[in-house]
Amino acid sequence: MTVWIDAAAAYWLLVKILLYLAALLILLSGCDDAVVDVVYWVRRLLGRPPHIRMDESLKSQIMAMPEQPIAVMVPAWQEWAVIHKMVERAASAFQYRHYHLFIGTYPNDEKTQSAVDEAARIHDHVHKVVTRNPGPTTKADCLNNIIRFISQFEQAQGIRFTIIAYHDAEDVVHPLELKVFNYFIPTYDLIQLPVFPLPRARYRLISNHYMDEFGEAHCKDMGVREALTGNVPSAGVGTAFSRQAIATLEALNRHQVFDTSSLTEDYQIGFRLHAQGLRAHFALIRTPEDPFPYVSVREYFPATIKRAIRQKSRWIVGIVFQGWRSLGWSRKLRLSYILMRDRKAVVTNPTNLVGYFIVVNIVVMELYTGLDDDAWWFPSLIPYDSWLWNILYINGFILLNRVIQRLYFTGHLYGWTHGLLSIPRMISANIVNFIAYFRALRQVKAAKRTGDEMVWDKTDHEFPDMSTQATRTGDT
Repeated sequence: MTVWIDAAAAYWLLVKILLYLAALLILLSGCDDAVVDVVYWVRRLLGRPPHIRMDESLKSQIMAMPEQPIAVMVPAWQEWAVIHKMVERAASAFQYRHYHLFIGTYPNDEKTQSAVDEAARIHDHVHKVVTRNPGPTTKADCLNNIIRFISQFEQAQGIRFTIIAYHDAEDVVHPLELKVFNYFIPTYDLIQLPVFPLPRARYRLISNHYMDEFGEAHCKDMGVREALTGNVPSAGVGTAFSRQAIATLEALNRHQVFDTSSLTEDYQIGFRLHAQGLRAHFALIRTPEDPFPYVSVREYFPATIKRAIRQKSRWIVGIVFQGWRSLGWSRKLRLSYILMRDRKAVVTNPTNLVGYFIVVNIVVMELYTGLDDDAWWFPSLIPYDSWLWNILYINGFILLNRVIQRLYFTGHLYGWTHGLLSIPRMISANIVNFIAYFRALRQVKAAKRTGDEMVWDKTDHEFPDMSTQATRTGDT
């Protein structure tokens, strides 16, 4: 009996140590998030919100700008189910004449090639690219193949594209997207549009938690990031580059624009261009007269936990592990701070798991002692009047702030029902994030052990019925 008591006491001591450690880490992470909140709201109160309102004057300027030739790249590995719909949406929606669509396919993906061939027969501005190597490679490799094809196309047709943009095959493009790129380039060398997930049924907690994360990140965090550092990472879709940016990336990366060793080559591009003195801009343009009030890219995100974990583990591998290795840290304090925010998932995801573990232990102990008067009772995890109580009070306030921030931005974009649902979705998001973290860690260790490069671990995509996507939004 004594052995069991000693073991239980040791276990309870471990829980207590984890509680103190988790409380401190949550405090540090929460203070970091609060810095971004304060900067955003102070700037907004001072009349410097991150968005630009598209009034009639600005719209007239954007529409009156002479059109520069634009090449839009779409990498497509096993995208036969959605690529034709994406092309049709672009052809019918874009309020722009001088653009061409270049779709990268693989020699061992005949279904996608056939779908692109059909689209090219209908639309003269659609062109099929076949990569040199069979798929799946990486998204970066597919984009590099498209870039080579574009250069050959320019020579053959006597045209030079001033702007090169890219999308994914499942993206729903905005009619004014290319006009916005045309307006800001060449004043800037990289333009990133916001990305906002399309909503699914309200009970779909996994897919809809992306709305909460992207809503807060692209309505608030990205604007603060640009204001503090001038750095804007590409989101992998809805990004446009000047030719100077393309030439700079080629010079930096052994005559290849995109880094084929990274699963999130888009994320690193913004840092590399910023280091070379090129300018980037996050174009958050409000169009309140539209059903969805921003010029943005919209798409469905994974609906199942398995697909969400695959996607987020790819992001963690690319941004946290590969980005850390490739980019290191900056000599500029503000930029290093942003890098730290991007990489703190190394700590915060396991910490969230520890937090849930502690809560379960406390609940079980309370139930056990409440049901059995003769139960063993170990010392309180949180002694009254201890400094830990003060930290937990602060952490409680930080959690309340996070809930309010998430509720506000989700409600602003998708209506207040989804805003309220963002609260329980925070739990599902944490579950997906920490499982994805451990999957990413396992992938990195396996790649290091075998020496093999990671390939394009893409998720299956869906394209929406646009007749049902008139989304009601809130107001600010």
